[in-house]
Amino acid sequence: MASTVCGWCGDRTHMIPVSKPIRVPALFKDVYTAAFQCSNERCQRLSVGTVRREGRYTAPEVEMPKELSLEWEPRTIRRPEFPNVPEQIAVTASEAHACLSIEAYRGAVALARAVVEATAKDKGITRGPLVAKIDEMHQQNFIREITRQIAHEVREGGNEIAHGDLADEPMPPEDAEAIVALMDEILEEVYQGPARMLALKQNRLDREQRNTAKQNGTQSSP
Repeated sequence: MASTVCGWCGDRTHMIPVSKPIRVPALFKDVYTAAFQCSNERCQRLSVGTVRREGRYTAPEVEMPKELSLEWEPRTIRRPEFPNVPEQIAVTASEAHACLSIEAYRGAVALARAVVEATAKDKGITRGPLVAKIDEMHQQNFIREITRQIAHEVREGGNEIAHGDLADEPMPPEDAEAIVALMDEILEEVYQGPARMLALKQNRLDREQRNTAKQNGTQSSP
């Protein structure tokens, strides 16, 4: 059985072959495709597994399910959550990751740029182009200097797409992955990191209040 993350339920599971592999005519390589069923009892939906290889199988039904390089449809779509981030910004950031999962690299970069601009506007920085908004976020201490530089990298990547510079060269996957990761770092610094620190501070204050109340109760008891 092939092991993968199911594109339907999102769980890591075993894929059980439910059809004979079909050899699909293709140039240069042999392509085999077959139907598989998710072994997760809560899912059990069908996916299509495809493999491209040099040469034909001797026993496709036995050999194909053992392949480590199977490509799956539907693909696994990653949609991480962003706690403590305003809802619409968090949803857009999650969509950027979803685009990355299905190799829609230009879409991922364009959404990452939109997230950075929406973050600035959420902090009351609404005037001027994005380059000025990023610098203003730094001046108001929402982001550090290194984060300001990171934000400009996201902006520049998004600008190439927003301005229609699509024919110069394709968007390399590693560039899109880096830009989405930079987006994550910006959200971490502006929203998620401060929220965690405030929660830690509140927990400490609550603990001190409980200890003080306990001590006062002990002192006032006969």
